[in-house]
Amino acid sequence: MNYSVTASTNPDGYLLTHYGKINAESCDYNGHLNEGHALVMLSLATDTILDAIQLDAAGRERLNFSAFTIQNNLYYRAEGHEGQEVLAQSQLLAFDEKRLRMFHRLIDAENGTILVELECLMLGVDMAIRKSACWPEGVSEALSQLAAKQHDLPCPDNAGRAIEKPALG
Repeated sequence: MNYSVTASTNPDGYLLTHYGKINAESCDYNGHLNEGHALVMLSLATDTILDAIQLDAAGRERLNFSAFTIQNNLYYRAEGHEGQEVLAQSQLLAFDEKRLRMFHRLIDAENGTILVELECLMLGVDMAIRKSACWPEGVSEALSQLAAKQHDLPCPDNAGRAIEKPALG
């Protein structure tokens, strides 16, 4: 899967990750965007948020600090097809001293149809000891600034959901 990814911010405050068109190798035998490829694309959107909070490649090296994914919840809303132009719309939902929750929507760039949603929980990690740790000062400040910029964005309907049906015995 080869996408030329660029990032931007829209006027509403969402961070955007632009992928271009869905390529043939990202589609499965049903002719739609494969779930694994959708997750890879949205993990690139996670990098867009990490870049915005000073955990880009240079920041990770300078701080010897990173963020590890500890939970993902994917929601498939509509089929994506080869040649369809897509982008991700991302927002920071919440954070505390060691964790952050974010939400991404993979959307059709032309008509805004939501194809896939991903809620992600990440944990701050001190890379010297590879254990959870509090966000470094600059990162926590950047998280606060991003949260303030996105404060008025609506909470996504699927945020915080889990598998509900069929009910467990």
